[in-house]
Amino acid sequence: MQRGDSEDSAIDRLGINKLGDILGTVERSINENSRLILTISSRLGHNELISKLFIGSYIVVLDFSTNNEVLLRVSKVESTINPPLSIRGTNSTYIKVISDFVISRIKNNGSYRYTTLLIIPVNGSLVIYPSGDVIREFIGLVGNLMFGKTMINGYDIPIMLNESVLSKGLLITGQPGCGKSFFIKKLIKGLHSIGDYENIIILDRTGEYPKGLIEDGIDVSALVPLDLMKLNRPIDIDELKKYIVDKLRILGFRSKRARITMSMSKNDGIEFNVDFQRKDFGKLSIMPLSIRFRWFIERAINYLDPEIKYVITTLMMENEKALNTAQSFISVIKDPELLNTIGRSPINKAIDLAYSLKDTGYFDALVNVGGDNIDISIFSPIRILKNRIAVIDLHELPDSLMNIYETILIEDITKWFMGSKDNRVIMIVDNAEGLMSNKDLLNSLINSMRIGRTHGVFFIIATRLFSRKLYREFGNLVIMRMNSSLKLSNCPEGMNLLNNEFILLSPWLNINCIKGSIA
Repeated sequence: MQRGDSEDSAIDRLGINKLGDILGTVERSINENSRLILTISSRLGHNELISKLFIGSYIVVLDFSTNNEVLLRVSKVESTINPPLSIRGTNSTYIKVISDFVISRIKNNGSYRYTTLLIIPVNGSLVIYPSGDVIREFIGLVGNLMFGKTMINGYDIPIMLNESVLSKGLLITGQPGCGKSFFIKKLIKGLHSIGDYENIIILDRTGEYPKGLIEDGIDVSALVPLDLMKLNRPIDIDELKKYIVDKLRILGFRSKRARITMSMSKNDGIEFNVDFQRKDFGKLSIMPLSIRFRWFIERAINYLDPEIKYVITTLMMENEKALNTAQSFISVIKDPELLNTIGRSPINKAIDLAYSLKDTGYFDALVNVGGDNIDISIFSPIRILKNRIAVIDLHELPDSLMNIYETILIEDITKWFMGSKDNRVIMIVDNAEGLMSNKDLLNSLINSMRIGRTHGVFFIIATRLFSRKLYREFGNLVIMRMNSSLKLSNCPEGMNLLNNEFILLSPWLNINCIKGSIA
C-alpha cells in the first residue's frame, strides 16, 4: 500500500495534527475479544516509535473515511522486521501493537458521541499519540472539580470531574496516614470555590479540619461539645471563654494571634467569633455545645443493650421526668421498687451507663450569664447549619459516646433537610470505621444516605476498613494505600500505592479506573 503526498494533504485538510503526534498508519487490524492487534507502518525510527508505544500508554486510531476515533491502551509491542509483501510500503518501520479497547467516539454535526461500541480500524487509519487535552476528552476529565492529577503518556493531567459526580456519593478507603483527610480537604476547597452547595457539613473525629480549612482562606463554623459539667456546678461565662481559648490551642491555633468576641441570642445560644491577624486566613465561629440528656437517651435507645433499652422504655411510660437529666435517671433507677419490677441485671447495666455518661461532663451544662444560669443544652446542634461550612468537632468525646452521638446527629441532620426543597448538601463522615464496627450503627448510616440522596444530601465517607455492604451504596470509590490487598475487576492499574496516591472508580469516567495523586 503506497502513501505519499496525498496523505499529507489530507491530514492538513482535516486538522489531524490537533489530535496529537502522528505515529503511523494501520496496515492490518485483528480483533480478539476487544483486544486489537494492529500492524503499524511508520516513518519514525524504531527507537522513537517504541518510546511512544510503551505498555500502558494510550493511542488514538482515526478512520479517514468516517472520522470516527478509537482510544486504545497499549498492552504489548512486538517488532516486525520483515513485514509481509501484502503490507510492505514506503515507510521504513513496521511494528505490531497489542492493545485493549477503551472507548470510541463518533463525530456527528460537529460534536462527539462517546460509545463503548468497538469500531474496528480499517487499513489506512492513522495512529496518533494523543495530546493531553485529547486524552482528557476521551477519558472524561473535563469537569470543574479537581480530584488530583495523573500521569498519562508523559503528560501531567488534572483529574477534573463535574461536581455532580458527588450525587452518587464518594467512598474513600485506605489505611491511617495514607492521605484520606488531606484528599477530603482538597475536595472541600474545590467545592467551596465552585459554590454550588449551600452546606458542607464535616463530622470531625480528629479535630484537624478547622485549622486546615481556615488556613486555606475558608470561613468555618465549628460546633464544639464541651465537658463543662465535670466541675459539677454552673460555669461562669469568663470560664467558658477560657475553655474556648484552650480549644483553639488544641485545634492548633495561637490565641495571641486572634481576636475573640462573644455574642448571644435566644435562638442560637452563645457564639464566639474568632478573627485572625493574617488576612489570608478565613474566619472561625465556635458554638459551644452541651448535649441534652433526654434527647440523647431517647434517640440512642435503639443502639443500646436490650436490657438497658427495656429499663428506658419502662421509665418513658411510667415516669416522664426520670430522663430529664443524667442525675434524675440515676436517682430513679436506684429505686428498690423498680429493681423488684425489672430485675437486677438490667438495672445494673442502666446504672453503669448513666454514670459513664454523667462522668463525661458533656450533658446539660449550665452557664452563669449576668447572674442567671442558662442551660446551653437547650440549643439544638442543628443551629450550625445556618453556616455554609460547618464542622462538628467530635474528637474529644469518648468512643462509647462518640459513635452513638455521631449516628443520631447524622440522622437528625438528614431528616432536617427533608423539610426543604432543592437541597444541595455535602455530608462528610471521616474516620467512619467507628460506625462500621456495629451493624446497627452501619445500617443507620446507610439508611441516612438513602434518605439523603432523595433530598439532595450527598455523602462523602472515609474509612480505613473496606465494607462491600457500604460500597454498594456508592457510585464512586477512591482506594488509597491499604494493608490488605483489594482486587478490582477490569482495572489495569497497579494497587501498589504510596501515600497521597489513589485509584478512582467512577461512572463519570470513560475508563474503568484511573490512578492519580493528590494535587
